[in-house]
Amino acid sequence: MESILTNLITSIIGSVDNSINEAFNGLMDLCFNAEYTLTHNFGIAVLSFDNLKTLITSFALCLIILKFLKKGFDIYILWTEGESDTPPLTFIMYFIRAIVMVLSTSILWDWVVEIIKSFGNSLLSAMSFSTTFTLTTAIVNFATGGIFSAIIGIVAIILYFVLYIQFIMRGLEIWILKIGFPIACVGLVQADGGAFNSYFEKILKSMITVIVQIILCKLSMMLIASSQFIYTIAAIILALKTPRFLQDIMMVSGGGLGSAINTTSKTIELSGQLKRKFSQLRKVK
Repeated sequence: MESILTNLITSIIGSVDNSINEAFNGLMDLCFNAEYTLTHNFGIAVLSFDNLKTLITSFALCLIILKFLKKGFDIYILWTEGESDTPPLTFIMYFIRAIVMVLSTSILWDWVVEIIKSFGNSLLSAMSFSTTFTLTTAIVNFATGGIFSAIIGIVAIILYFVLYIQFIMRGLEIWILKIGFPIACVGLVQADGGAFNSYFEKILKSMITVIVQIILCKLSMMLIASSQFIYTIAAIILALKTPRFLQDIMMVSGGGLGSAINTTSKTIELSGQLKRKFSQLRKVK
């Protein structure tokens, strides 16, 4: 009876061999190139992503121009803003900075993604993870050890399925952040960067979370190949909990990366204001 159940379970696992292996071999592209995955791998042509990006870029440019005109009027005409000490040339540079960031979104995004992916691949290479590794083969080999091992194999497959769904969600989340990046650049018209700093922090958090999840996923595959089923399940569960785990680390009482960026920006701006004040005092003397 035990052998019948074991053979049945291993047959179920083996029946999804190709689909599972292909899915987990392309996690980097799934998470960081969701747009390409949707249009080329899945053949979904419902949305025109190029038109969508053009529309959002145009909208962001309009917002930047409107914000520049409004803030300029409030600062230098009405004197109702607190940045009246900012020289007009510096304010124009903020405007140019925002425009350049919007127009170079695709180049900057590809550059950041390439750095993150190279870092992730380097970590996987350091772990000596084989690119020819097949997940289902390792699970089937493990599941043939008895009914308990077969049940653990089924549990692992279910957890991997849930984890893969989470990878898809992460990929879509990063894609949405990419689409909305030009609008976040509107905050660069302000001296402190406005909402851009927190938005960029969210992008980095999402990308780092994906890298950690992929590493834990690959680690679990190495463990299951070594018949370490307890550590395998633990690694998969930790991969599923990575977003909350990293959120607790990277966001503590308003601190973290965004706080550091904000503090640095405000410090630089304050230094500039003090320098201008001292220059004015010297001229008076």
